[in-house]
Formats: sequence, C-alpha cells, structure tokens
Amino acid sequence: MKFKWIYSEEKNYSIPEQILRTRNYPESFFDTNFENIPDISLMKDIKKAANRIIDAVKNKQKIMIFGHDDLDGISSTYIMFDFLEKIGSQLHYSYIPNRLYENHGLQDGLIKKIKTGKYDLLITVDGGSSSINAVKRINALGCDVIITDHHLVPDELPDAYAIVNPKQKDCSYPDKMLAGVGVTYLLINQIAEILKIKVDKNFLFWTALGSISDKVPLSGVNRIIVKNVLDDWLDFDDDNISFLQNHLDFNNEYNAKKKNIKYIIKLLSNGRETDGQNKSLKFLLAAKTEKSRFFNDLSEEVLKYEKKLNAVLSYLDEIKPENSIPCFVHYDEAGRIPNELIGISASFIARENMIPAVILRQRGNGIIAEARCTEGFNLVDAFKFCEEHLVQYGGHKKAAGFRTNFHERDKFIEKFYEYVKLNKQAIKDNQKINIDAVIDTSHLDKINEIIQNDLYFLQPFGEGNPAPVFLIKDFIPGRDIRKNRINNFLFPEMDKNYKVVFNLIGKNINVIDYEDNDQKFC
Repeated sequence: MKFKWIYSEEKNYSIPEQILRTRNYPESFFDTNFENIPDISLMKDIKKAANRIIDAVKNKQKIMIFGHDDLDGISSTYIMFDFLEKIGSQLHYSYIPNRLYENHGLQDGLIKKIKTGKYDLLITVDGGSSSINAVKRINALGCDVIITDHHLVPDELPDAYAIVNPKQKDCSYPDKMLAGVGVTYLLINQIAEILKIKVDKNFLFWTALGSISDKVPLSGVNRIIVKNVLDDWLDFDDDNISFLQNHLDFNNEYNAKKKNIKYIIKLLSNGRETDGQNKSLKFLLAAKTEKSRFFNDLSEEVLKYEKKLNAVLSYLDEIKPENSIPCFVHYDEAGRIPNELIGISASFIARENMIPAVILRQRGNGIIAEARCTEGFNLVDAFKFCEEHLVQYGGHKKAAGFRTNFHERDKFIEKFYEYVKLNKQAIKDNQKINIDAVIDTSHLDKINEIIQNDLYFLQPFGEGNPAPVFLIKDFIPGRDIRKNRINNFLFPEMDKNYKVVFNLIGKNINVIDYEDNDQKFC
C-alpha cells in the first residue's frame, strides 16, 4: 500500500521549530493551568445531578454505580465509589458488566440487581445515553437514574433524572471530547464545590489514565489533566499508586512514565468477572493487605492476554485487506479472534492500512462487531446509514461497535460496502503521512534527547497530539542502525540509501514507511 508523504523543507529551522511550524498549535494549547478548565456549571444537568447525589447520601439512600469494563469505565467507577465513601455514603455499590457475556448498555443483569436490592439511585459512568428502554424499566422500579457519559447521543434520549454528557445538543460546555472519567471527575468537583470540600488529588491520576486509555484527544481539558499528572508524577500517593510504585519502575523520566501508564492500563483492563463483579475494581478498593492477591491475579491475566494477542496479530497478518475497496470487513467464523480482542484487531488493521476496519463475531444467536478507522471516515455515520440492519450501535467517530441479528449479517456488510464506496475518495485522500520535521543522520544519535528535553513542552503525546513523525533522507541501514535501535524492521539491502519516515517508540526507531529511489514500500 502506498501512502502520500506530506512535508515541507525547512532547512533553516531547528527540529522543534519545524514541528511548531508544521502543527501550528494555538497559544492556548501550551497553557495547561487548571484555571483554564471551563466553568463546570456550563455542563447541562451537572448541578441537578450533584444535588441529587448529595441528597441520596444525606438520606442514606441505596446507590448503584454502573460502569464499563474498560479502564475509562473502571477508573470512573473507582473515583465515584471512593468519593461517595469520603462524603459519608455507606450504601453504595457497583456493577461492571463483562462485555464477553453482556451486551453494551444497561442490561437485564443490572436491572435485576436494582430490583432485588431495592436501590434508590443509579449513577451510570461512561455510558447510558442510548439506554431508553432500560431507563424506563428502572424508573418503574422507583429508582432515579443519573447518566454520565461522553459517547455520541441519539436523537431520542432516555427519561433519566439527569443526563451529564457534553455531547448533548443543548449542552453549553465547550469541551465536547472528554473521556467518561473526565465527565465523572467534573461531576465530583461540582459536588465538592457545593459541599465546600476538597477533591482528593489522586483522582486526577486515575482520570488521566482513563482518558489516555480511551484515546480521547489530548487537547483542552484532557491535555490539562494529563499534562499536570505527568508533571507531578511522583506527588500522587493513594494506596494503589503507592503499591504500584513498589512493583513498577516509577521514576520521573518520560519514557518510564509512558511505560508504566501502558502497563497499568493493560493490568486493569483484564479484570473481567461475572455478575457485575470486576477484579480490577476489587484491587483498587481493597485494603493494603489485600492488594497483592488481586495484583498477582491480574498480572497472570496480563500474561494470558499477551499470549492471545500475539496469536491474533499473527492471524491478522494472514488476512490482509484486498485492494478493490478501501475497507476491511471480516467475519471471524472460525473464532480465531477472542471477543475481548476484536476492537484491538480492528484498530491494528485500520492503523496499518489507513482504512475503516470492521470485525464481526457470532455471540449466541446474534452478531457483535467492533470497528475502527482513521481520518476521512465516520463510523457512527456509517452505522446510521446501515441502521435498518442493526439492533444497536454506538461509540465515536473513529471507534464504534454494534450488535445485530445473525440473518442481518450479510445485508449489513453489503450496505456498509455501499457507504464506503460513497466515501471512497475521502478515505483515499486521507491515506497520508503528515511529517513534522526533516532531519539528517547527524541528528540520529541525539533524537531521544531532543524528544525528552527540547520537545517536552509538546508532551504528552497521544490522540490528537501524536508523537512527532520524522523524515530522514539519507539513511543507510548498515551505517546508521548502530546509532539507534530499529523496532522489528528489516531493510531489503543494508548498504542502500533510503528515505525513511519514522517515529520513536520508547527509545527505538519505529519505521512507518520508506522509499528506495522511485519505489515506495510500507
């Protein structure tokens, strides 16, 4: 596959200057003072939700927190659960569904718990905006529902007591791209403001990790949160962070921080259990003496996860996308991709080929699917185009999922292909690599130092603020590889002169694309 390289020659500028000129960020991007977080009260229903939660705690009402089994949902559940305890609640509980067995949204397992447990208030975190029928059933049980969410909202919303979601059309909050945990964190701050108390500083740490995990754009409020956590990395000290500091290599070096964040996300994303239980949440809520047991169990799950992931990545290498249409739709009939890895698999295909990718699997009598894409395509719009063949769908522009009936599978695929063909040119126009800076071989042995020091003001890198991409025009593998380690990449000939597009993963060069004379490979 050929990708277009977008760059300009900036011979008279340093590497940091080239990047700044290429990205053209506004001045506000670099100001990460907490005072720049927009007024919380602009969020629709946030005061209404805050006062209802305060009343529930004061009146000793029974509260259920409903989360999601990714780290965004788990961290949201954890900080809300811990905060309720700090303000005096003794009757709050949690329910985190297991996506391997329960469909997305508020399902029968949760409703049964609410009914048998006679709950007074349900607080959803990281979900619920499309659960119209479920909220109606829960209301009928005499239980109020507060929805906190960040996903795209449907035209019709549930009849909840309050809906706190910046993506509502009539919500005045200016930052629409918060993670679920970001919305939860703002609600906690609103409650604290009403009660005139301080919020535990450690909640910020978990909000940053949930935001990074959910791949929200690292700009605006998200950037302020994550940047401050990275800058104050060694100042966080709750029992969980202290425990992890003793088991991981916590230090103030940026690559070490990234490595630890990646591992913690992986660790806490593998705690799925049944009946609304979650081992990761148990670890976060456990007493100091009990944490080791849960940590060891989760560490074993990580090893199993990595083994499964490696097998799936090998399988994906065998099923390359065809060139006839710029998308990848795969029904995993043989069950080679576990349910928990279909999202990651779709991400891998989409990222490597710069095309929309949809992976479907049978579950019970129906079909579940996860989809990912890069710029130039909108998955939610695509699923809306196909909605006559879907039971439920939701998510974000670049990451979404659905479920449908088995007999609708082929009809959906045909309709999805139709939508892709209508948007074929937009997909192809965005199959490009934006290069931030052109360097020469003399920079290679200094590139890590430049990233760590001269580009610190641009960090953190992530969604919406990717790690810089470099072009080197005179790379000779036999001569230059010794200056930097190359991640799992072999050049056809070690003595040839190549143009190489790369970024850094840790301290290693990650080759994205390269060109030998007038032939390009990827």
